[in-house]
Amino acid sequence: MKVTRVAYSRNLNTGKYARLLEQARRLGRVRSEVWQRYGSVSGARLSDRQIRDRWMAVGIATQFGVLANAWKETVRDAVADITANRAAAKTQARKAVNRRVADTAERKRLFAALKTDTWAEDPLLSRRMRKHWKRGRNRTHNQIVVRSDQYRTFTLTDGGKTSGSPFPAWNGAS
Repeated sequence: MKVTRVAYSRNLNTGKYARLLEQARRLGRVRSEVWQRYGSVSGARLSDRQIRDRWMAVGIATQFGVLANAWKETVRDAVADITANRAAAKTQARKAVNRRVADTAERKRLFAALKTDTWAEDPLLSRRMRKHWKRGRNRTHNQIVVRSDQYRTFTLTDGGKTSGSPFPAWNGAS
């Protein structure tokens, strides 16, 4: 399950804040690149690992100027967003197939093609998916995706003592 947590910082100096803004801007470019290249039929059967491996082999990853873990997590998050977007279109296409196709065997074949992402080869499904799957784009340029096992948070309790979170990624008091 994917959970979004917003981290707030107090007394963050302007230099660190500027570096975080620049990193978020660069990761926004990574996210936009994923949507541009793989947010359509060409990326329907690719996983985030396949995209990551291609980018590492070709050298695309070095042009962004961010750490490897940061762009890999951003690629993973963007591919998950694309998959969710495509799943919503598949739901609408399923409903259309249910309404239009009377033959049970043909309906079953079309549903299997939707499930296995081979819908682009069938004219009816391809047309339905083009109708319902509107081309998405990235509108997020201020987000840094971090794996939950890569950082730990602390908060000050009454009396000035720090209390760590029992979970590595989140402190319920924040």
